[in-house]
Amino acid sequence: MAPRIDGETHTFVEHGLYDGLFLMRDEETGTYWDHMTGEAVYGPLVGTSLEVANLRQTTVAQVLGASPDAMVALSDRTMGEDEDLQTQGLLARVGSRLNAMFSATVKEEDTRRPTMDLGMGIWQGDVARYYPYDHVLQAGKAVIDTFEGRRVLVYLDPAAYALSALYVEGDTPQWDGDVLRLSDGTYVEGGVVYGASGSKTTVNRPLQVFTRWYGFSLTFPDTEIFEAGR
Repeated sequence: MAPRIDGETHTFVEHGLYDGLFLMRDEETGTYWDHMTGEAVYGPLVGTSLEVANLRQTTVAQVLGASPDAMVALSDRTMGEDEDLQTQGLLARVGSRLNAMFSATVKEEDTRRPTMDLGMGIWQGDVARYYPYDHVLQAGKAVIDTFEGRRVLVYLDPAAYALSALYVEGDTPQWDGDVLRLSDGTYVEGGVVYGASGSKTTVNRPLQVFTRWYGFSLTFPDTEIFEAGR
């Protein structure tokens, strides 16, 4: 979410919970913003939206592989090597139940999936689709789907331990070790997308978030759920 309103940079802080999710408040106008969609939900700027872009779970190696000149900030805190982290990523560290402080702000849940279910949510405007983590695994850790008229690949990144989504032309994803290959010769390696010639190619991605079911379904009440094999 870009912190600019009418060309001016504002200061945003976490300032409360709604539907179990943090709300951001800009200190200059006192407006509250949905951190996923960028929409003003309460205050003087209701009806406006901030520019939003993807913030994906990735690794330093993947960032530098895609953009060698990128600036990287490194933390002196390290992550453990527990099995859950290896298989489900950082979100696995969150408990299997929604903390009471968060659940108390939820009026009514969408019960089509378990509250803390992990998955990839993508959206365009008001149209949204959720890809459960276990459905993607059942489909061989990669699925091809059509979303708003475009072919989309959703796959489990073997390095970031997170689901990722991008628009593609090819189909029939096949794993070659940690390399994911498509029918048109395109392949994904180390988080970087290459064309059939072996050179890096421009990547277009839908707006996406690797998240818990409760937060995505409450943000997009009419979201569809992808089912493997359908």
